[in-house]
Amino acid sequence: MRRYTLYLPWSEIHRLYKLTLTADKARNTQPRYNIFPTQDVLFVTHSDDGMKLQEGRWGLLPFWAKKLGNFSTFNAKSEETDKKPMFREAFKSRRCLIPSDGFYEWTKNADDGRRDPWYIHLPEHSPFSFAGLWATNEGLGITSCTILTAALVEPISAIHNRMPIILKPDVYEQWIDPTTSVTDAKELLKQHLDGDLQMYRVDRQINSNRWPGDETAIEPV
Repeated sequence: MRRYTLYLPWSEIHRLYKLTLTADKARNTQPRYNIFPTQDVLFVTHSDDGMKLQEGRWGLLPFWAKKLGNFSTFNAKSEETDKKPMFREAFKSRRCLIPSDGFYEWTKNADDGRRDPWYIHLPEHSPFSFAGLWATNEGLGITSCTILTAALVEPISAIHNRMPIILKPDVYEQWIDPTTSVTDAKELLKQHLDGDLQMYRVDRQINSNRWPGDETAIEPV
């Protein structure tokens, strides 16, 4: 999964995470229709006062990395994250939620060989959260995050072989709680809404990462 959207009203972010910190409640981030790797994105982490918002690079950079390099870490296979050095430490205690309301996948068009984008969302375009991990690399001054993926389920199986994990809201707090064990966290990943997803074709203009997108990006074709 290489692109997603976050165009829901800011009041929905407040409601979804029950934000209490003054700095978070004062935000009013503009809608985004074409979010892609290496951009700064919002994610939600644990705090003593509940949940708090952070912002960082989409593409996890582990704390031990000496340079930015070419890490392809915008997605992480959930089956491997507790074992792979790139994600292992983050999975132990730096789990996060990444707010969204839809994402894109692509299929190859049999007629012209070009890529056709599909917009994938929950019923009524309800807001949701990807299961994520985050890290801070103090040496490079970079905070970053990644989205966890799992084996496909219907209906996405028709167009792709992996899918982001969309957690059920009732496990949000336990997922981001740093005291939740690795074993329990892996079990929480089974509490997802992926089977509820819906999808439709959208215009190919979204294929360009130079286009920031607008409301036409998610209109069906």
